[in-house]
Amino acid sequence: MAFLDDIPLPYYTVPVAGISLVLLYSTFQQWRSPLRKLPYPPGPPEKSFIAGNTSDMPTERTWLAFAEWGRKYGSISHFRIFDQHTIILNSLEDNIELLEKRSNNYSDRPNLPMIDLMGWTGFDVGFMRYGARWRYHRRLFQQFFKPEAALDFLPTQTRKVNDMLYGLLTTPDDFMNHYRTLPAAIIMAITYDHDVAPKDDYFVNLAEAAVARLSQMFFPGASLLNAFPILRFTPSWFPGAMFKRFALESRKLTYQMLEVPIADVEARMKTEKPPHCITSELLQNCKSKQEYDDIAGVVATAYAAGADTTASSLGTFFMAMALNPEIQARAKKDLDLVVGSDRLVNIDDRPSMPYLEAIYREVVRWRPVVPLGVAHAAMEDDVYKGYYIPKGATVISNIWAVNHDPVKYPNPEKFNPDRYFNENGELNDDEVVTSFGFGRRICPGRHLASASAWLAIATVLQNFDISKKRDALGNEIPISGEYCDGLITHPLPFECSITPRSEASKQLILNAERTKH
Repeated sequence: MAFLDDIPLPYYTVPVAGISLVLLYSTFQQWRSPLRKLPYPPGPPEKSFIAGNTSDMPTERTWLAFAEWGRKYGSISHFRIFDQHTIILNSLEDNIELLEKRSNNYSDRPNLPMIDLMGWTGFDVGFMRYGARWRYHRRLFQQFFKPEAALDFLPTQTRKVNDMLYGLLTTPDDFMNHYRTLPAAIIMAITYDHDVAPKDDYFVNLAEAAVARLSQMFFPGASLLNAFPILRFTPSWFPGAMFKRFALESRKLTYQMLEVPIADVEARMKTEKPPHCITSELLQNCKSKQEYDDIAGVVATAYAAGADTTASSLGTFFMAMALNPEIQARAKKDLDLVVGSDRLVNIDDRPSMPYLEAIYREVVRWRPVVPLGVAHAAMEDDVYKGYYIPKGATVISNIWAVNHDPVKYPNPEKFNPDRYFNENGELNDDEVVTSFGFGRRICPGRHLASASAWLAIATVLQNFDISKKRDALGNEIPISGEYCDGLITHPLPFECSITPRSEASKQLILNAERTKH
């Protein structure tokens, strides 16, 4: 493991020896289970009794490696890193059976000490262990983000989408900043009544920095501490303890993301112009420090879970349109027929434009935002398909593999909205909700995310042409189509040309900009 390479041998000989004893004890406990006579799911052969499959772990694009293991070993596979067993679910059938039908056993999260040390597990409902506190936070979250409640946010979503259109009109080369700002602007307005700056907004930068650090450290085996929890007590000055320094620096960012925006709302509530947002509504009835902490956690989770993920989908949309002009042309034809050029498209038009809906679905299928989901954990020993799944095992939903199943989605690497229509030319019932997770842990903000992404996609296609950019000689600049690694993936920076479709499109956008003042 990378961190061990930086520690002189004498420093970790004793800890590793102690950990080996812990591993032997853990193995003994599992052998005591009456189910242990059954085999683990198949997977790569262990190369070490102590380290297990540590050397087999891919260093990048883990979802692709896990999908390959699925083809080699079967849809459900297994690996071990020291005493931590991990189950990979590569098929829709397995995800539904375990994470939904057996959700009473698979709704927990694994113990990842690095994430805890970074300050996330105590407040973020996405990473919180399953139990009464998680249920309370989830209920508080759903109070505002269930479908009927999310309708209240449509004016805010529309206003912020119009801001993005104006940005694309005036500074199209900065399109990546515009689409990344949009979801942050929506969620910050809804949660904190904060209008983000077009660039370098303090609150947005703070949250993005915290989320970026989180994304680096969530996968099993991603850090030494996740493999050896006892090392959380290592002093930060200890040789090789850069993981501890990283975690403590990250914890400061996490704390600021959690506390600074809610403190700003609390201060403004005492002024002549109090804020109107989820946070102020919740704080009005706050009666204790614990309630305050819960509120801070819920609203911070809304930003952390929503802004970066929706931005990733919008990046995929721009890239897909630049690469597929024929799909873009067909969508514009539908938009012209249903909406025309006298007004901006709005969310009420969504049911009338099935091809736009199909494009949105293909965006979230083709390049899932969180390709390995957020890991679940088994709360008790279980048996599935004759295989033993031990209590405490990490269960990973390979959403990328589910969304690229060649049986359900022929030629899965092709961006093809037509796959969502039946033989009668009607939309089928595949809404690609798999991209939002499974079971009790499915993303509770998916309705807001879907509405925001669809509205952005529709208004951009209505008013702009997207194409590959050309160099000084008139040659198209290629788009690599590559994505970054991490819990949340984004297209790597790419260039494209964004131009207004017509003078009417310009006027629609300028009129929307004028009427907001």
